[in-house]
Amino acid sequence: MNKLSILVAAGLGTAGGVAHANGFLLNEFDAKAVGRGNASTATDVDPSSIYYNVGGIAVGEGTQFQIGGSLVTPNASFTDASGVKTESNTSTQVIPHIFITSRITSMISVGVGFYTPFGLAVSWPDNSPQTDQIHKEALHTFFITPAFGVNLGSVVPGLSAGGGFDIVPATVELEQDVFFGTERGNAKLGGTALGIGGRIGVMYQPHSIRQLSLGAMWRSDVKEEFDGTGDFNAPAPFRSQLPPDGPVKTSVTLPQSISGGVAVRPTEVLEIEANVIWTNWSKFKSLNIDVPATMGTGTMTISQIRNYEDKTTFRIGAEYRLPRLNLAVRAGYIYDPTPVPAEHLGPDLPDVDRHDLTLGGSFGFGNYSIHLGLLWVLPGSRKTSDTPLMPVNKGTYDVSAFVGSLTLSGRIGK
Repeated sequence: MNKLSILVAAGLGTAGGVAHANGFLLNEFDAKAVGRGNASTATDVDPSSIYYNVGGIAVGEGTQFQIGGSLVTPNASFTDASGVKTESNTSTQVIPHIFITSRITSMISVGVGFYTPFGLAVSWPDNSPQTDQIHKEALHTFFITPAFGVNLGSVVPGLSAGGGFDIVPATVELEQDVFFGTERGNAKLGGTALGIGGRIGVMYQPHSIRQLSLGAMWRSDVKEEFDGTGDFNAPAPFRSQLPPDGPVKTSVTLPQSISGGVAVRPTEVLEIEANVIWTNWSKFKSLNIDVPATMGTGTMTISQIRNYEDKTTFRIGAEYRLPRLNLAVRAGYIYDPTPVPAEHLGPDLPDVDRHDLTLGGSFGFGNYSIHLGLLWVLPGSRKTSDTPLMPVNKGTYDVSAFVGSLTLSGRIGK
């Protein structure tokens, strides 16, 4: 029964693990923002403000759009206590984004966004010593956000506010091995869910201090109730030790966050912004999974402790514009601490405290602009806890990543 507990809890637990880690909470949904370290809470008035700060969508004029994507190339390896190193074989992932906004009155703007902030995939080779915890995993959450904004400049010059509803379908696929001595079985799990959430934001540029901008946004929890199926396979003598094929259920909460930002413009062409983002990871204390009972009818519930910790991320970015050339250049830095305790560090979530460097640029032509953003997660290492069986496999994880983001933006009509 202990083998079964590890199997199912580690497997479906990945859905929560993927969703609750800095490495899988993506923010690269506008190459313009990526280039400046995603520090945009106080200044983003483009359609991507639906994601970065919905309080900014009422500032822009006319009908605007942004469409693009990011390529995420993660690198991870595990070195066990004896010094044997295993490289992850996770492939490059494509992360799309589409945003459209339109001003419909002098005060009101509306918009919609499509993006995938919680997700990615992890895969380990067949010879990995941890395939009994996770072999392959893939979690995808699809945020569809209808949003609105109100320009309150007639009441308080420079003030705008906005809100949106998050409609979040999600899918999860998991595969791992089960060993019975030298014999190998496997479990394949898949499920879908639909969650609902929301966000509100404000942005303020005091008319008395034109060089200053302020912004803040709150995004709610999104609870995903996954329903799916489990396919369990093992050599005939051991098949009865695994659950029968059938329905599997679990619940995962994508955590709420609060972001705040301040930007200053020492000159007309230079802007510097700093952001702070608090994320409520600690809601993910344990995971409860319902699976078919090993014997008889009905289901049984398996629980696993996670005990994630609330964390605060810091971002700083700068943008320098060259108006005569229709160019802009950007740079930034992000400090993104992991919420995963060392006792629960494992192959489903090989995570470290992250230090990110970013670069980017834009070129404008007519009503359109093309934006490029590059982000490098500097190589980092982290050891597992020494606490017995927490986690089961002791060793060191090494992590790095590279993100390239490209966005086309434009204005339709005047």
